[in-house]
Amino acid sequence: MTPSAPLCFNPWLRQMPWGGTRLSVLFDGTMACNLGEAWLVSDHPLHQSLLSDDEHTTLHELLNDDATGSVGSSQFGRFPLLIKLLDAQQNLSIQVHPNDELAQRWSPGEGGKTEAWIVLDAAPESAIYLGLKPGIDKPTFARELALGNAPLCLNRYQPRIGETYFVPAGTVHVLGQGVMVLEVQQTSDATFRLYDWGRLGADGKPRDLHLEAGLACTLVAPDGAGLQKPRQDSDGAETLVQCPFFMIRRWRPAGQITVKAPAIVVSWGNEARLLSNGETLKQGHACLIPAAMSQAVFETTPDTTLFEIRWPAKD
Repeated sequence: MTPSAPLCFNPWLRQMPWGGTRLSVLFDGTMACNLGEAWLVSDHPLHQSLLSDDEHTTLHELLNDDATGSVGSSQFGRFPLLIKLLDAQQNLSIQVHPNDELAQRWSPGEGGKTEAWIVLDAAPESAIYLGLKPGIDKPTFARELALGNAPLCLNRYQPRIGETYFVPAGTVHVLGQGVMVLEVQQTSDATFRLYDWGRLGADGKPRDLHLEAGLACTLVAPDGAGLQKPRQDSDGAETLVQCPFFMIRRWRPAGQITVKAPAIVVSWGNEARLLSNGETLKQGHACLIPAAMSQAVFETTPDTTLFEIRWPAKD
């Protein structure tokens, strides 16, 4: 069946040892602990997003039924992007993700993982560590890892609400404690842990590290990594980041906002109303504007931000 209206998805909440309480407050009003991730849109085998109005239909089934009408191409084996909210109550591990080529060697069954973060909340003392400092080559980094000095090798940022950070595959990085972000990434769960701050897992033992794979995938100076400068577009939106795998735009003006199909839209700060059917896109939720539609119009309030996420067409 070809979709003829925007399709909203149910978030999937995932407990992580570094997670906090902000996601549980947002989605169910409780103070449940250790919720680190909310997967808003996913076609990954670990979780396939379910439609809000039909909890028996997944995003993957939509693509199997009519990929061209849903996401604009019949050539996607899976939807190419994974979109999440992350709430870091503690530092995540120092980690790195492979590119598509290296994923075949070090994480068979997964793809490469380039990602970007939009900061939604940040404590005054929070930090983001991203990329090796100038002068730190791979042998130096490997030596400092063995000595427990890995954090000193990374560029440290003080994140502010609204900032965007680009994390291409091969970039050593850490989302620091107190930071909440919207993450857009390639559909992959390939993560190589290099350093974990002495943290213990649920079994009381240190979590596994992946030093050989992680160092093999590490790039000394990934192109474009770090804090991004928004670009003002002629239609009133801002382009936050654009790379071969995705583009993220931000809409902040109140009133009616028109988003061309196909795209994923995430609402933040408040809800947004879809004029086509009167349905509400709740804060922290995502919807797909299917390719079978030409566009969708949202009505927003002054405290609403819409994030528009696009992917390249595939012939």
